Amino acid sequence: MATLSQAQAVKSLNKSPGRRRFVFKNFSERLDDVEIDVFRSLDKVKSEPHEGSTFFRDCLIEWRELNTAEDFISFYEQMTPLVQTLPLILLHKETIISELVSRLQMDARLSLEPILTLIAALSRDLLEDFIP
Repeated sequence: MATLSQAQAVKSLNKSPGRRRFVFKNFSERLDDVEIDVFRSLDKVKSEPHEGSTFFRDCLIEWRELNTAEDFISFYEQMTPLVQTLPLILLHKETIISELVSRLQMDARLSLEPILTLIAALSRDLLEDFIP
């Protein structure tokens, strides 16, 4: 049997006013109670890369800090000399794209997200030249 102090502890859990603790709400009322802040969940999109850099190079450096998979590290070492400036990226775009596409394989699951992000960053650097 519960003691008086235990009954008071359980009664204090009821935070709603009145005796009706559980009230039926239809689906639309429950949806109205949900608050979603979409803007906080989205990553910030940079409008410009760091000065003297490119979106691809910034993204490559960022993912090198986050990803230590062997496949990605070898890709990073191979790409670093080719992506220092935008003219170098334009000069070596076929090589860069072919390497990115060749790395899209399920054997290297840990490298898939960085590679897909790098493809998006490369498209921001190349703009119209990315389409062919």
